Amino acid sequence: MTGRPLKSPAAAVLALSLLAVSAAGVRGAEPQELRPLLKAGEKAPGFSLTDVDGKTVSFQPGGGKAALVVFWSAFCPTCKELMPAIDGFAVRHGAAVRVVGVNLDGKRFSGAVRSYLDESGLHFPVGLDELRGDFFIASDAFGVEKTPTVVLVDGAGTVRGAWAAEKIRGFLGSADATVAELQKGAPPGKQGP
Repeated sequence: MTGRPLKSPAAAVLALSLLAVSAAGVRGAEPQELRPLLKAGEKAPGFSLTDVDGKTVSFQPGGGKAALVVFWSAFCPTCKELMPAIDGFAVRHGAAVRVVGVNLDGKRFSGAVRSYLDESGLHFPVGLDELRGDFFIASDAFGVEKTPTVVLVDGAGTVRGAWAAEKIRGFLGSADATVAELQKGAPPGKQGP
């Protein structure tokens, strides 16, 4: 445009319409919505993140080994309280279930995450979730709304159960039996809330 005022209302409407269409194209034509927390029987999505040292932490469901995906924050009191028990699960059941951590604090707070990891000495890898567009790569794909949240996925990549916040205590209390059932091949839906 040359900076001259538009001479007709039709020209003004056309110019505004073009601006609106171009702005929608930048943001995406359809707004995406967050999904609810994954449920037993659904297929788990994979992801690839980096840890506080820049190393890749990946989760690809369906590789034959079950996994517990742990979503947490270094600033969450319940996360800090439950993390030793989750780490104990990783140590006890590591041969049968791979534990993968996803920290929701992101790279901006990687110093706080590193401090927590150094203090706690967790026995499983932790990736830093990050934004891709308007959504977080891992936590939004799993439907995570609060921390902590754990999702148990079988070796075929099917979600067996998902527990958030205080409900994780129930999962941890029955974890040995849950893993035994998982190893027997119990159908999805037998575990979880």
